[in-house]
Amino acid sequence: MLPPGILVWKSGDGDHVSPTTPSAIAEAHPTWAKDIATYGPWTETLVDERAGTFLIGPGVVDETVVVTGRCETTMTTARTLAEAGIIGEWGSVVSVEQVSARGQLRRPWVSSPGNLHASFVMPAASLQGAWASELANLRPLVAGFIFSTILQYLGANIQIKWPNDLLQFGRKVGGMLIEEKNGTVILGLGLNLVASPPDEKMREDRSVPAGILQIQNDLGGALALWQTLVSRGKSVYGILLDEFKPSRFLSNTLSRLAWLGQRVRVRDGGRDEYQAVVTGLSSKGGLVLAYEGKETILYSGSIYPI
Repeated sequence: MLPPGILVWKSGDGDHVSPTTPSAIAEAHPTWAKDIATYGPWTETLVDERAGTFLIGPGVVDETVVVTGRCETTMTTARTLAEAGIIGEWGSVVSVEQVSARGQLRRPWVSSPGNLHASFVMPAASLQGAWASELANLRPLVAGFIFSTILQYLGANIQIKWPNDLLQFGRKVGGMLIEEKNGTVILGLGLNLVASPPDEKMREDRSVPAGILQIQNDLGGALALWQTLVSRGKSVYGILLDEFKPSRFLSNTLSRLAWLGQRVRVRDGGRDEYQAVVTGLSSKGGLVLAYEGKETILYSGSIYPI
């Protein structure tokens, strides 16, 4: 198991993660150069026989953050390291660039250097208490609540677009993806920090246009922001599960839900596109809609503003 700290994966794994160095990462984008300088100097003091060679910075960090240059996806890399026992819960991977990134419904996700592309190992589900039977269903909303809470603290007013997007000023600035396999849950997060696809280059069936995240408190680049999101997210997560019941959590999340009380277009795959009003969240994390005078719950699909 890698120790807590910021570690550059110098050797990569040969197939899915390219070998890299701090200097190569710094050349990828000016914000990465700032992060590499902030967390350095880098020394080759750690060698894990299963994963190869790492460089570690001197800073004191409570979580393990593996930094890569180019990788297939951070989710694939995080899962590989987790299943090999190299990183544990809250251990994460942040990359300069992904070559096979994906979003909801496995749609391609543009991964420009300077933007945040990261994934971490989510803690195991609670086995007792009010969250025991609810956490698995509510994970996407919990993640959105945690990240929006921290970003709001940093000066960015964020809305949660059900089920897994982050909006600012009506534009999509980030997206999340959660995948569970063999009992290990990996959460991937992408945030547009320096670049976003222009409106004319986005697919015609997009829900909202893309945008670049605006933060009042400048922490640095993608690595600095990710370290803040993970460390503070761990605290928010603990407080949430210890002090909130799922019903109270859902009530609080409503204040951040995009288009609450508004009419939207709905595509759920089971019927023709229709219009409904967003009225709330169900106990299982579904989106509650008012449709033709009746309440219906959307568990899978997409919504579009009118």
